[in-house]
Amino acid sequence: VAVVSYCVQSHRYNIIENFGCSGSPWMDVYAILGLHGSPMLLGAISSVCGAVAIYNFIAQRRRFQVVLQQNSSLNTSRFIRLIGVAGVNIVISLLFAIRETVIAAHSVYPTVSWDYIHYDFNLVLTYDSTFFLGDPQAWVELNLSRWLPCLASFIYFAFFGMHEDMLSYYTYVWARLSQALLRTKERIFGQPL
Repeated sequence: VAVVSYCVQSHRYNIIENFGCSGSPWMDVYAILGLHGSPMLLGAISSVCGAVAIYNFIAQRRRFQVVLQQNSSLNTSRFIRLIGVAGVNIVISLLFAIRETVIAAHSVYPTVSWDYIHYDFNLVLTYDSTFFLGDPQAWVELNLSRWLPCLASFIYFAFFGMHEDMLSYYTYVWARLSQALLRTKERIFGQPL
C-alpha cells in the first residue's frame, strides 16, 4: 500500500487545521484499486473466515466441546468472544471499506502520466477548518479516519480486556505496582509506612 500511495500521490501532503497532515492521492483507477481495494479485500477475507467460524460453531457444537476439553488455553467464553470479534469485524471493516471505495469511486480522475500527476510535487496545501465545515461529507470522512482506529481499540478491549480473568490480572498488577511504589517511597524519604 505504501508503494501505491507514493505512485498516486499528487503532491507532498495537505495540512488541515485542527487535524494535522493528510495524504494527497490522485484518485485514479490505480489509487482506488491500490488504496481502497486492499482494505476491502482483507475485510472480505476476514469476513469469510469469521462467517465460517460462526457457522462451524453453530453447526458443530458437540465437536466443539471435545476440542475445548483437549485445548486448555481455549475455553467457551474466550471462543465466544473471538466469534463476537469476528462478527463485529464483518460489520465494521468490510462495510466501511466498501463505503470508502464507493465514495472514492465517485470522483475518479483520469490517469494521464507520471509527470502530470507528480507535477509540482513539493507543494504543501493548507486548509483551514472552515473549508471542511462547509462540506459535511468531507468533515465526516476526516473524522472517521481519525476516530475509527480508536473505536476499534475500544471494541477489542471491551471483548478481551473486561473479562474476569483479565480483571483479576489487573488486580494482581495493581498490587505489585503499588508495593513497588511504596518500597521506592520508603527508600527515597526514609520513612517506614
